[in-house]
Amino acid sequence: MSSTTEPMRVPDVSTLTATATAYIDMFRTLDTEALSHCLSHEYSHRFAPTSANLPGPMDHRGFIARIKHVREVMSSFAVTVKQMWPNPSLRQVLVWASSETNFHRHLRDSDDDEEWTKRGEYMFLMTMNETGEEIIDVLEFVDSKATEDIVGLVARALEKKSSAES
Repeated sequence: MSSTTEPMRVPDVSTLTATATAYIDMFRTLDTEALSHCLSHEYSHRFAPTSANLPGPMDHRGFIARIKHVREVMSSFAVTVKQMWPNPSLRQVLVWASSETNFHRHLRDSDDDEEWTKRGEYMFLMTMNETGEEIIDVLEFVDSKATEDIVGLVARALEKKSSAES
């Protein structure tokens, strides 16, 4: 009795990059429905470095909830690809990106646009499913300083939102 194993399907570079681009583009609108379409049900998201003190790991539901939480205080978190390295044999795409926050004006506790606009750099290592059309894992390396500043602004915006609802 011999067992044969089928070779693992290697997705096209164009499919991998299209999926990675759809994921990155979602941050511009924080559209969780669009995000949900490119994540597998087995999705896992981890942040690094651990010194950034971000939650995780998160599953599909947890990451969608996180983006919904961000959407409460931001109209967008524009992420722009600087460079992308697809690796079809590993079903991975490495993305180097920059970001810019856009907090809802009514939740800002000051009129200083510069204070409320934070820019950062990130590396996303995305692993896709066999077709390359769904992301099963993301390891996100965050800009520690920018993340610290953004977390502080999110807390301030949530505080203003909470006091406005009281």
